[in-house]
Amino acid sequence: MSPAALTLIVISVCLHAGWNVLGKRRAPSLAFFSLSIAAGGITLSPLLFIGPSATGLTGAFWGWLAASGLCQMLYMGGLAWAYARGEVSVLYPIARALPVVMVPIVSILLLGREGVAFGDIVGMLLIVIGALCLPLSDPAARRLSTYFSPALGFALLAATSTMGYSLIDHQALLLMQQSGYSALIAGAQFMVLQALVTVLWALPLVLILPSERHRLASLWQTERPLMLWTGLMITATYGFVLVALALSDEVSYVVALRQLSIPLGALIGILWLKERLSAFKALGLIVMLTGLWVVVS
Repeated sequence: MSPAALTLIVISVCLHAGWNVLGKRRAPSLAFFSLSIAAGGITLSPLLFIGPSATGLTGAFWGWLAASGLCQMLYMGGLAWAYARGEVSVLYPIARALPVVMVPIVSILLLGREGVAFGDIVGMLLIVIGALCLPLSDPAARRLSTYFSPALGFALLAATSTMGYSLIDHQALLLMQQSGYSALIAGAQFMVLQALVTVLWALPLVLILPSERHRLASLWQTERPLMLWTGLMITATYGFVLVALALSDEVSYVVALRQLSIPLGALIGILWLKERLSAFKALGLIVMLTGLWVVVS
């Protein structure tokens, strides 16, 4: 992986952990994330006028974009509904870790990619094992049924959606580069287009679900500045990742490196949100960090 791609991912990691904790602390809901993404996408929309016109892109690209927006909407909903039911220091690492295994498996089985090295497989398994330790941080939760709670179900939805948009976006970026876009311009424009399409998918669901619909008015009245900053962080976070994807040949490694936000997000949850640090939680994070080191080394 190039130094430029690595730098972009590190910046993205810090922003990603930050906006997740903001969402948990203030208003964990699809309505909050939807309005935030809308604010970020609209603010950064002038980027659509830099470089080639998007009107020249193929129908296949727009199909990938629509699928990516759907995955992003499900990802945001999964995160919001998980955070409303549990701790960031438990759920955030799980939502971030599982795609490390999902993406390579789907890439190999469905996209015909070459298999990953044995060491990478060991590292990915360590990340998952660490994630499985986190829900057991509460002694009362040390039973099999813990893994079937609504909070973990929504975290799994977020993880599966991450796998989906990671693979889809790589294909969309390839089409943009084949149409004459540079990696930088492709990433910048796609992050805006994806944000706007995500909102188109999310708003009908927000209006249909009573709990989400009731939040809209209060969010608009009290959280507008926070939603703008959160939206810019969300959009810019993934914009950096998109450029890194365009600069990289292997999606799996980009997805794996993004998991550096796992210990950062957990640490913020513990220190800022005052979530409990138990022996199981510490063990899970240590195992995850070990797995990350194995993958990136």
